[in-house]
Amino acid sequence: MRRSDFLRAGAMAAGTAALAACGVDEEQPAATGATATEVSHPPIEEEPGTLRVFEWAGYEIKPLWRPYGRRFPDEKPKFSFLTSDDQALSKVRAGFRADVIHPCVGYVQDWVRLGALQPFDPALLSNYADLNPSMLKAGQVDGEQYFIPADWGFSAPLYRADKVEPLEESWSLLYDERYSGKISWWDSMENLTIVGYLRGFENPWDMTDDELEEAKSFLISKKKVVRTFWATSTDLYNDFGSGNVWIAYAWPDNYVDAKSKGLDVVYPEPTEGRLSWVCGFVLAKETENYHHAHEFVDAWSSARTGRWLLENYYYGHANTQVDLEGIDPSLVESFHLGDPSALEEPKAHIDRYVPRRQVYNRVWEEVKAA
Repeated sequence: MRRSDFLRAGAMAAGTAALAACGVDEEQPAATGATATEVSHPPIEEEPGTLRVFEWAGYEIKPLWRPYGRRFPDEKPKFSFLTSDDQALSKVRAGFRADVIHPCVGYVQDWVRLGALQPFDPALLSNYADLNPSMLKAGQVDGEQYFIPADWGFSAPLYRADKVEPLEESWSLLYDERYSGKISWWDSMENLTIVGYLRGFENPWDMTDDELEEAKSFLISKKKVVRTFWATSTDLYNDFGSGNVWIAYAWPDNYVDAKSKGLDVVYPEPTEGRLSWVCGFVLAKETENYHHAHEFVDAWSSARTGRWLLENYYYGHANTQVDLEGIDPSLVESFHLGDPSALEEPKAHIDRYVPRRQVYNRVWEEVKAA
């Protein structure tokens, strides 16, 4: 099963009550993590060495951390699997412990508020200087590097050029009533954010109550065009492949899958900007494998790992030195793989902290229930 069948699926199936239970209480003061200089760590030779990694299914395979495996051949990491960022937060809050966790950047502040993290020491990461600066900045909290970016991708409307004639290259294609019954939305509160950009709101990631109500009313009025709300990439692979859907909110692997089936598809750059997501690693505050954790993340941060990720999962990598020779030119062009600024404003809007995530999730549930 593809890792994308889990990635960014959120906690849709859990419902609003579960989301409220697993999130950080927005009314409580933020907890603080340790700074890099506050704690001394024993040398790597004195660490336990069996690294515990809380990871997405599909990312436990050795090609993604091969340099670590070569250095520590007798210390294979022990993997546990997360199914969403919310689920991961909930599990750690309930007492689960890991040394390294692989969330997405929009949740970093939630993890810091939980008091579960300590920052990385960039001096211990040989690939740090090659990582995308905008992604690194997105993972900083109070000037500390709490998050090391790894995999990334865009979100944009995907459509069949042989069936659809857009009025403009815009997110508004997802609401085009000319194609009612042939449109699929991702089952996520991010639909509210998309409407925020369409409406030109000041901060679609932190909208006012009035703005959220406007976005909610608009989405409810357009639900009639939707055939399906998809939760995993496999859902969308099947709907596009069978011809059930011609237009959808999509990720890069959805585009590649449709192309592989011989479909004439376009993955445009909306005038409002693509959305983008960046996932990576955070370091547990209580880890006894401080140096092992850095070595593991550094292995993931290598250009060689980035090349493998691109060739096998069709996702971008934070390392800007990934060799693109031999990669399908259409992929390089469509995903701007040679342009480190491709994820910067206003070209794309990187997923970020949502201060009122619980409210957004509740409003999205109201849209679906309407």
